[in-house]
Amino acid sequence: MTTEAKIAANRANAQLSTGPRTPEGKAVSSQNALRHHNLAKAVLTRAECRRRFSEFVAGFHAEYQPSTATEVALVDALATARWKAMRMSNFEAVQIDRQFDAQQDPAFETMDNDVRTGIAYGEAVNHDRTMAGIGRAETRLQHQFNSAFDRLSRLKKSQSKPALMRE
Repeated sequence: MTTEAKIAANRANAQLSTGPRTPEGKAVSSQNALRHHNLAKAVLTRAECRRRFSEFVAGFHAEYQPSTATEVALVDALATARWKAMRMSNFEAVQIDRQFDAQQDPAFETMDNDVRTGIAYGEAVNHDRTMAGIGRAETRLQHQFNSAFDRLSRLKKSQSKPALMRE
């Protein structure tokens, strides 16, 4: 699901983390293992790797440094929306590969793989309602990601303003 390069980048980002600084942030952080476990149970399929998911979520936490329960929820929403979007991309690839493998005509053997893949994509889109569902799911998940990102950005920005400016 997640590439080794992404996992390595998440680990590198996590090494730069100085951890929570406020008492509230430390309290939130103390519950991370339990929360990641519960989040994984709610998000992962049986075929997905819990360790990779936890590392993926940890990378988002290292990048955004949530310090309140609301920020944690928004960062978790970012990570889960992105994870699920990657899952949909994998499902789409499987559908295209199935059509590619179903190409029986000997003429296909002389075609470039890119051409064959394009034909397989067209077949998957035209003859399989699954592809339409995958497309709708990808759109919904991208909207969820963008919404959580916008809300987190506004929250972080409002916290960085001096108290007099917020009033």
